[in-house]
Amino acid sequence: MNPLLPSAIADGRFSRSVQPRPADRPRQWALRALAGVAAGGLMFVATACGGTSSATTTSTVAAGAVVRPPAIPLQGCNYVLNGAVPAGEPAGIQPGFRPFTPDQAAQSAIAHITAHGGIGLVDGFTLPSGVKLYAGPDSGSEPVATIPVDRSMLAADPVLWTTGSGAHWIATFVACGGEHLYWVSVDQIGKADPATGAAAASTITMLEAAAPYTQTGQASALPVKIVDGQIVWNAPAGPHALVPPARGQLLGF
Repeated sequence: MNPLLPSAIADGRFSRSVQPRPADRPRQWALRALAGVAAGGLMFVATACGGTSSATTTSTVAAGAVVRPPAIPLQGCNYVLNGAVPAGEPAGIQPGFRPFTPDQAAQSAIAHITAHGGIGLVDGFTLPSGVKLYAGPDSGSEPVATIPVDRSMLAADPVLWTTGSGAHWIATFVACGGEHLYWVSVDQIGKADPATGAAAASTITMLEAAAPYTQTGQASALPVKIVDGQIVWNAPAGPHALVPPARGQLLGF
């Protein structure tokens, strides 16, 4: 289970929602990443993406961006933690998604979290093939990408949004997928995979009462905020280290 805290922000807010993973390796990756940072005190630097090794230049934000990707080095399309890509964990691949610009719904959501704060999930889970990705939390718009057949997408520590009508959305960046957040509706997950979508929806209720990760070391929701154009955790320091949220990777299975 991926426990979450109850919602506390008014209409149009980040909320608590997560899809159970079909396998446990993404969770192992996410928690191993946390352990690695605790041990090594890694200095995070945002880097360009692509090729076989990470660049050392700082990434820039394209015109129209509302928030930047996590400031973590990449090697190929894999996050570098403690100076290396975690061994034995799922490898990210080049998504090949077309460029896009955040839509009005995304800009409104980010403006809200900038002003009021929001919620992120300290855990990792997998989106199945066929799930549509959007430029903002608005399923009435055209999707900007679809997870291909025989592929899946890992979302580690995503941020989460609830619309005024109660619809839940997952927001994450994708390694090598550009400079903008990708948004996924939990309802849309069900259209791609009914069983997984139903499990995601029911999990929201079960996960509301969890104690925060910073106290227990167990998966939970935690507050997030936006500082200097990046989404960061907004939780008191504790014994359990945190990697910046919203880290996504396209996987080759």
